[in-house]
Amino acid sequence: MFIKTYSDLSTGTPACHPGAPMLGASFKLDTDISQLFPYINAVIKDSRYFDKPHHIKFSFDEKIWVLYPENGVGAPFETRGLAGDGINRLIEFLNDLYARKVSVNPDHEKYKPVPVLEIFKLLPRTNCGECDFPTCMAFAAALSKGEVSCDRCPGLDTPEIEEKLFNIGLK
Repeated sequence: MFIKTYSDLSTGTPACHPGAPMLGASFKLDTDISQLFPYINAVIKDSRYFDKPHHIKFSFDEKIWVLYPENGVGAPFETRGLAGDGINRLIEFLNDLYARKVSVNPDHEKYKPVPVLEIFKLLPRTNCGECDFPTCMAFAAALSKGEVSCDRCPGLDTPEIEEKLFNIGLK
């Protein structure tokens, strides 16, 4: 078995969702799992493999997970016990992936977000709010993180802007 257990489980309201009725969980693993990151990247659709700091973000079992070489975080959970169950399922998945990695073609491509200012330069900068963000800068930040799509901004629908979006990897 590659990963035997986890430790140092702590749960709390995720900083990105203060006051939300859910828990995030952080934990430490008993081994460095960074060698699995390219395999996770290969088998989980829409995973994001980052170089600095070295980590991978993905969705598994209806939870969002961020794994670093020897620790991780996951959310959302309703209780601490369910967080532990979720981590155990994640470890089962990772051990299974480790066992079959010879049959998986690893994907070493790292995710490179488009810089916020590069996106902001393409926006109308009117802070109209039609995208449901208070400012164009906030929308650009969300777009850079992949949290929203370009079609939320009505100012991005010209052929000229669409070509620029395509050239920087957003379309």
